Amino acid sequence: MNWLKWITHAKEVITFFKKNYEHIKSIALIFLIGLSLVLTWSLWTFKPSYPSLEGARIVKKQEVDVEAEVKQLVYPTQVIYHSGNDLYGLEANSLIRDFHMGLNETKFMFDTGAKSSRSFDPDEKFLRDNKYVEIIYPTGITQDIYKEIFSFETDVQGKLPKMDRIFLYQDKLTDSIEGYLVSYQAPRKMQKITAANNKLNPLIKNMDEWVENGSFTPYINYDVETADKEGQAEVTKRYYFPKNSLELTRYTYFSNSTGEDTYEMYKKALFKDPLAVKSASDKNQITYADGTAAMVVNEVMNRFTYTNFSGNRNQNSTPNISPLYQSKDYINTHAGWGNPYILSDLTGDSAGFWLFIENLPVLDPEMQMSLVWLENELKEYQRSLTQLQLGQKPDLSQKMTIPSGFEVIKELEEKEYNMNYIQDIRIGLTMKKQKQPHIYRLEPQWFINSNIDSKGWRPLFTETGKEGF
Repeated sequence: MNWLKWITHAKEVITFFKKNYEHIKSIALIFLIGLSLVLTWSLWTFKPSYPSLEGARIVKKQEVDVEAEVKQLVYPTQVIYHSGNDLYGLEANSLIRDFHMGLNETKFMFDTGAKSSRSFDPDEKFLRDNKYVEIIYPTGITQDIYKEIFSFETDVQGKLPKMDRIFLYQDKLTDSIEGYLVSYQAPRKMQKITAANNKLNPLIKNMDEWVENGSFTPYINYDVETADKEGQAEVTKRYYFPKNSLELTRYTYFSNSTGEDTYEMYKKALFKDPLAVKSASDKNQITYADGTAAMVVNEVMNRFTYTNFSGNRNQNSTPNISPLYQSKDYINTHAGWGNPYILSDLTGDSAGFWLFIENLPVLDPEMQMSLVWLENELKEYQRSLTQLQLGQKPDLSQKMTIPSGFEVIKELEEKEYNMNYIQDIRIGLTMKKQKQPHIYRLEPQWFINSNIDSKGWRPLFTETGKEGF
């Protein structure tokens, strides 16, 4: 019977195991030891793929609606027309956007002539003898950046200095647009360029007409001089101020509400594992941390500081990536910009940005954004949590007058400012929260920025009459 055969086979198997028990046990032990060694070795030598992990985080953050491009972030804030000894300026005006777009749509070529690259002197004779347009940026930008935003069709030998302004003029013989990339920063250099298409021609040709219709208004220059090696006065900085008082607009905007949903959005965007993040509150401050990074929210100022404590993981990554490119990519994939920003400051390891509204920067320190990098890894990220509803401007705008350039110079001299410590002087917006919830008033005024302390930008004209420095 079949069941008798099964019983017989079972007895044989049992007998086999009894006779060879020690051998089977030895084989099993050897197998387990080998498996243990393999698993231990795999654990010791395992290296997680951080780019893959970062890629997974980026996929999670594709809900960002509008991504910024470098050509949008590098934006001029002043245009000056030099006509003989007369100066005309453009500020807080939508025409600046036309010059910005014209530059972005123009293809340039580097001039390779003998005098195409040379030291820059703001009082050079050829500048005094020609009508030209000076387009000024808030900060110096490096060669890799301006070669991209100005679409150069040719290359140039050697490394060019930072550029913070462009001179443009029309060649009297060919009508083509030529100019110079110029740096007021040491070493002061200028590099000749030529437009390869005619996108800028209508703008440059219409300069005199814009002066006649009042789009460009009279300006004056204010020079800061220091003694050179020979003891001669040398212009180190040149500011352009409106000759007369300006009539500008005070704006009022609604903002989105800020609360737990906002904090949660940035927590999910900035931390590797949001589920591992713990929070603690203390005196108008909320701290989110996971042991490797922390986000501290200041509820009074409505801004946060994110700090990455972990060591550098990108030692073999591509060196010398501009902080502008790094910051742009990071914000684009980590909860976005919220409102329009432009580049305000660029160093070897950091990038700063201004909120840019109605053709003027918001210069209140609590509204500025900055990112600090170390070996291509983010170390610190500061920004405001306030987001204005720019498409829903209430009907509360008012005209107001701000002081002329002569009044600015008088204020600087009466307060005895040491101009060697002044980084910049410009018209900007101050942004103040009103008593009504979610309403901000943006008011234009003169600002000054010094490097003598950490206060940064502050209003030039104050009611207290505090002395300068």
